[in-house]
Amino acid sequence: MALDVQYGEIRTEVIGKLETQKVEMEELLGKLDGTVQTLPTVMEGDTLQAYINEYETIVKSIYNKLNVNLGEFAAQLESICQEFENLDNDMKAQLS
Repeated sequence: MALDVQYGEIRTEVIGKLETQKVEMEELLGKLDGTVQTLPTVMEGDTLQAYINEYETIVKSIYNKLNVNLGEFAAQLESICQEFENLDNDMKAQLS
């Protein structure tokens, strides 16, 4: 069974889109941060700190971990594409 790997399509359709979505998630996290920063204008005290702590512990940490993992996943795909591309080129050179 032949292995057909379309490097260009993987780079544009998967890696490129993952990288774009990673940037979009970073922008969304910035908007969320801005919204949470308005809490001190409408509440104060221990309740305020509890909500901010919960946001940072849950929401912000999940977004940060997800973004790191998306970046690592995209980098792994690129590495695999490069390895297969090198193998293909080596095989072509040997056959020529």
